[in-house]
Amino acid sequence: MARALKPLTTEILHDEVRFLIKTLLRDDLFGDEVGVTEAEKLLESSLSIGFVDYCAFLKRTAYIDIDRARNTITVLPRGRNFAEGNPDPSLAQGLASHFAGRLAGTSSSSSSPLSAVPLTPSSSPSSSSSPPSMAAAAPLGGTLGAFGAGGGDSVLKGRRSVVDDRVKAQSTMALLERERYLRGEVLGQGSLGVVLAARDTTLERDVVVKDVRHVYELVTYVPREEITARVKQAVMAQARLDHPHILRVLDVHFQHDAPIIVLDRALESLAARVERGLMPVDVVVRVLIQIGYALSHAHRHGIVHGGLKPENVLFDGSGNVKLADFGIARVAERSTDPSTSASPVYVGRGHPSYMAPEQLHKGKVHPQADIYALGILLYEMLTGNLPGRRSPMPSSSERVVRALGQGRVEALDDLFDRMTRDPLHERFGSIDDVLEAVYSTFAVELVGQRGALLLWEADPLPPPAPAGSSVDDVPASASVNPVESTVVTKAPVELQR
Repeated sequence: MARALKPLTTEILHDEVRFLIKTLLRDDLFGDEVGVTEAEKLLESSLSIGFVDYCAFLKRTAYIDIDRARNTITVLPRGRNFAEGNPDPSLAQGLASHFAGRLAGTSSSSSSPLSAVPLTPSSSPSSSSSPPSMAAAAPLGGTLGAFGAGGGDSVLKGRRSVVDDRVKAQSTMALLERERYLRGEVLGQGSLGVVLAARDTTLERDVVVKDVRHVYELVTYVPREEITARVKQAVMAQARLDHPHILRVLDVHFQHDAPIIVLDRALESLAARVERGLMPVDVVVRVLIQIGYALSHAHRHGIVHGGLKPENVLFDGSGNVKLADFGIARVAERSTDPSTSASPVYVGRGHPSYMAPEQLHKGKVHPQADIYALGILLYEMLTGNLPGRRSPMPSSSERVVRALGQGRVEALDDLFDRMTRDPLHERFGSIDDVLEAVYSTFAVELVGQRGALLLWEADPLPPPAPAGSSVDDVPASASVNPVESTVVTKAPVELQR
């Protein structure tokens, strides 16, 4: 039997708004500048309504301002005045209007995907509790405990009594009308929404949930219905792709106020690996090939990634590539409707450093744009830097020369150059042409046979270097598991040439 919740009322929302703003004003928690991501991580589990939803309301009513470029929040004078205890007669009416669909007595008051009630079998009253490994197992214990250390604020004490009855409800996400995904910690935040760790309680496996709601506030020049349709189109396109190096879409939900997407859990992004230090050259080449085969599979199905960058090149527990976010870069494109005068905004359209010139300046997204982005990624993996107009070629790196030999680095320079040429007619025509060049550039001992996928059984990267050591201390071709120890798996028929 499901545990009953206290009805959500304007009084509760009123108290939570004051609690939220007072917390944003705490210098001991945020310092001189309040980051959106940090504030959301700290506050999300203690609010009845999503943090982003509250911010949208507070921004519209001039309580706060959000600098999207810097991803920061500023509390405005009206918000400070309210946080200091001064009444605002118009607040209750505004809350009632803005959150009408979620308040007690309305037909959709329980429809929020992040406030579902866990089903508790009568024979096991505690079975809906979050596992100890999940960050949300005791959201109030960590969050409000930290607040209480600030001196016994009465509003914060009041928050405990308001939300105690909803702790378990807030830790579960109902998708497709099944209360199945147990919510964990916030893993990250992008221009489109929040990425959460979660647990599939039916299959007993770790997954990732993307709550795509930020895009509605950021992309105001596109109707809400069209944004939802674009998200759905992109997600369903990736869901149709079946490839070892493409992250699987496990579940979707488009009926609530924001799309919810459930994906396989990846352990690390390329952005995180690059930040840890330069990867061995043989590992870089293998990653290049795995991304190339993933893009080849997608392109043959008419799907262009369009937003390739280190953040959406992910790795599983064995160190193999899992490419994510196909087509998401196009969600925020300005409508081509001639009746609109809205200016183009590059929100959610990928990182400019990885965008091909024709994509950046003309908005054209095609397979050759993915080739350009992959070339930039190759350079960054090899050198640790993004290439500029006068940047040296990869052959200028001694570690690359030591790993490949002088003759092969010249071929590597040509490979990178042809992947990143500005004129389309000078760039590789297809990702399959790139793969052919890769097999011609590198030794067969490194790349294997054309048409076969090489998969690691264990992550080839060494652990982070001890403090005091430098990247130069790591041999150019060093890896924990050399090529000979990898599993060679024949590619599906459609990948064979």
